[in-house]
Amino acid sequence: MRRLFAPLLAAGLLFSAAAHAEDTLTPLHWQSQGSFGSFDKAAVQRGFLVYQSACASCHSASALHYRDLEALGFSPAQAAGIAASVKLANGAPATLDDTFKPAAVPASAFGGALPPDLSTIESARPHGLDYVYNLLTGYTAAPASVTLLPGRFYNTGYPGQQIAMPQPLKGNDVVYADGTAATLPQEASDVSAFLAWSADPNLDERHEIGLRAVLFLLFLSIIAIATKRKIWRETA
Repeated sequence: MRRLFAPLLAAGLLFSAAAHAEDTLTPLHWQSQGSFGSFDKAAVQRGFLVYQSACASCHSASALHYRDLEALGFSPAQAAGIAASVKLANGAPATLDDTFKPAAVPASAFGGALPPDLSTIESARPHGLDYVYNLLTGYTAAPASVTLLPGRFYNTGYPGQQIAMPQPLKGNDVVYADGTAATLPQEASDVSAFLAWSADPNLDERHEIGLRAVLFLLFLSIIAIATKRKIWRETA
């Protein structure tokens, strides 16, 4: 029984360690979001600040409610305060039950291009983290050989390299409470982390439930094998 229990216990402990130690999603390290990865809550909180400051005026995130901010470590009062600071299309302040929706943006604002909802943009694009980060940091002057269409901006990270959205981030657009330098790469990294979380806000909880389920099944396997061996010994 002891010889049987030891390797199974070791396997369970290794699985547990992998769930907590295997690659964690941290700023500027996209490949670290592994099968058992988790979100860097500090980066996601910073990313929410960038989203609120630079993106929320045009882009909705309608799959999120302001109450979901409590999962990022905000207290109910803080989440309610953030919601109350946002004006809905009808002019009323948002509540915890409201989704992330900006005031109506005129269709003419971007030459008829409608700003997409950002709730699941990273899961809807191949290599979504890289896509968003490269787009936000891809604004540059157009080469001499490229003629930009009216109302378009050159962006190396956008398919076709011509995008209707003006450059939303330039660096130092926000002031981080934790003292992190708000460079353009850092802001793009953090808001990408926030959008990854918005596409799967229950990731950490699902991984925790899955880990508990696997450990429970390991325990049941130990009991089943031990019982089987005991019955065979008694009937031999």
